[in-house]
Amino acid sequence: MRLKARLQLNEPLYGLFCSTPAALSVELIAAAGYDFAVIDLEHTLIGPEQLAGMLLAARAGGIAALVRVAAPHQALQALDAGAEGIVFPRIRSAQAALDAVRLCHFSPRGDRSLNATWRNGYGRDDLAAAMSTEREHTLVVAMIEDREGVEQANAIAAVDGIDVLLEGAADLSQSLGLPWQTRHPDICAAVSRIHAAALQHGKTFCALPRAPEDFQAWRRNQVRMFILGDDRGIARRAMAAHLTQHQLKDIEQ
Repeated sequence: MRLKARLQLNEPLYGLFCSTPAALSVELIAAAGYDFAVIDLEHTLIGPEQLAGMLLAARAGGIAALVRVAAPHQALQALDAGAEGIVFPRIRSAQAALDAVRLCHFSPRGDRSLNATWRNGYGRDDLAAAMSTEREHTLVVAMIEDREGVEQANAIAAVDGIDVLLEGAADLSQSLGLPWQTRHPDICAAVSRIHAAALQHGKTFCALPRAPEDFQAWRRNQVRMFILGDDRGIARRAMAAHLTQHQLKDIEQ
């Protein structure tokens, strides 16, 4: 079942940002049991060939792959290569949200360019039917991470074709003059406004919990979609813990 369809079910969905430029990283996220990976082009030097391999690894591993783009033109390329959806960073207005939808969807909702891709067997299957299927399953995620975006959250959420509002407390903290204070009351209040906008317009809210109590609070609020960090940070912490464990054993001896 595609990720967009799973969002309609009453089950939590867990993902990670994948910033390591390797197909193996996607395979590891899949093997660990996550539901989706967000391959990050915004903050990395992942190139087109690497992205193609990572998307192929997602299909082989049975995990949904979203792609956070750094530039609008990457949306079409990522979708044609197999991404189930696109994460658009720094969405600040309803117009920006509408532009994102148009990039991801075929006519009449958008103007995504037509092509024969792996999803239709490179022209083997009926192309019109394949296009209809893509309309149903392509996920469009608006990431709100600026003061302007929070102020326009209701208008963004109201845009037809936006499926998910994703909070970005890190950049939001900078926009509000509180760099890296992601759990400051002002930042929490701004993120809550994004959550409220999603609820008001029947859209999915995706949380990025920074602490166990954040996760528990969002679950109590019926939030079901989570990005639980970045593969690099998780790997570093695991390696540091592994090293500390052995250093302590060495001291005990």
